[in-house]
Amino acid sequence: MSKKLKAASNKGGKKYAPANGRGAVIVVSNLKGGSGKSTIAFNLAVWLAAKGGEPLLVDIDPQKTLSDLVSVRDEIGAEPGVASPSERLNIVAEGRWTLVDCGAAEVARTSAVVPQADIILVPVLPSQADIWATQRFLEILRPQRKADARVALFVNRADPPDKSRETRETLAALKVMAGMCEGAVVLPTMLGRRIAFCRSLSEGLGVFELKAKAKASEEFHAFAKAVMALR
Repeated sequence: MSKKLKAASNKGGKKYAPANGRGAVIVVSNLKGGSGKSTIAFNLAVWLAAKGGEPLLVDIDPQKTLSDLVSVRDEIGAEPGVASPSERLNIVAEGRWTLVDCGAAEVARTSAVVPQADIILVPVLPSQADIWATQRFLEILRPQRKADARVALFVNRADPPDKSRETRETLAALKVMAGMCEGAVVLPTMLGRRIAFCRSLSEGLGVFELKAKAKASEEFHAFAKAVMALR
């Protein structure tokens, strides 16, 4: 069996299920294209599957990157398997997470899925254009989301803050935006600009499966646990 087929499983560890045993929805979205949302949704799905969470997936992004990633994973036979994404928005199941990859430019579909979201993950690249797009996206979310929904902003593809003015300024801007949006937080962890995420995209494996001790793996474990802490 090839090394790829030996993707690590952690089903003996803590199982991350939605609070109170109910089904819950995580939407990964932003108004700005190229923010890395499909890669994040895929990695989070694999991470939950490795914990025995059996997540359901919905891909309503016209690019269908999440669907392509799951197809690649299925082709190489990596375990744990991840269910093929649906295009239906109403597949919430008791005790399971539903992860939705949503292109916010698809206004009608975004408006349909946001009211169902329990957590909205908003990846933001370290640039002024992405900050502006995120501000507009939060305004779109405000009248549509549930009163108790959490909005989690985080910097994606970040360079180290001590070396990057753009990362520092983006993080500061997100904290200001979160303070002006009820139910919004900035996650305590960022995801760095790392080759592992490019490999994840091409190989159908989670970054933590590629090299367990790598920095990308450590960052993603911290990121996923921060997301689960929102439930």
